[in-house]
Amino acid sequence: MMLQPWPNLIPRPDLPTIPKTAAIPPAYFKLIQTGILPMNWWLPTKEPTSDAIDGVGIHAFATVGPAMTSSDLPAHFLPFAKTGHQYFGFDLQQEPRQIRYIDTEVDQWLTVAMDLPAFMKQLQPHEAKLPEISVDPQIFGHMAVIATAAEWLALFDYAREFMAGQAIGPWLRWLAQSKEEAKRQVGMEEFHFLTRYQPNFLTPNDTLTLQHVFG
Repeated sequence: MMLQPWPNLIPRPDLPTIPKTAAIPPAYFKLIQTGILPMNWWLPTKEPTSDAIDGVGIHAFATVGPAMTSSDLPAHFLPFAKTGHQYFGFDLQQEPRQIRYIDTEVDQWLTVAMDLPAFMKQLQPHEAKLPEISVDPQIFGHMAVIATAAEWLALFDYAREFMAGQAIGPWLRWLAQSKEEAKRQVGMEEFHFLTRYQPNFLTPNDTLTLQHVFG
């Protein structure tokens, strides 16, 4: 499964990292060569999670860097994804490396796959949708990258409600560069809406740039 990169135009939030060590299957580092944001991101589970009664989302795979640590995690667990208090990672006590999901807030520990290939096969496509509460910027960025043009309408509603004004402009510039006409169109419509009703969401530079693009 190909992963999408984080957009160059968008400031990077605190994304997960993982050390490049022989303890991790080489297939993992091959996987993240194309990007970190999964198109198939929903993992069905047999137990309820903090995300849903039947599954949990993974939003960004770790790039090479320092290991993620927490006093709530076992020493033999090496995370490759983190969103808030939710982690996916390798169990270094097992060979092949089993994949575990740990939610430190509710003390939930699940073995979700016997190895990395089995984990990737389980991931399913899912609607790009956000709850009606503020979420980690990593989650918004992930949903934004994989969203269809129709799904972007709800993302704009979320952005106007929960995001700082200066955060929307870069996403509009990103949409303006999309290869998909429908995405360019929704970006243009949102730009014209903001300039008319909520201009404070756009910096002067973003306004000038987007006026040149969208007219």
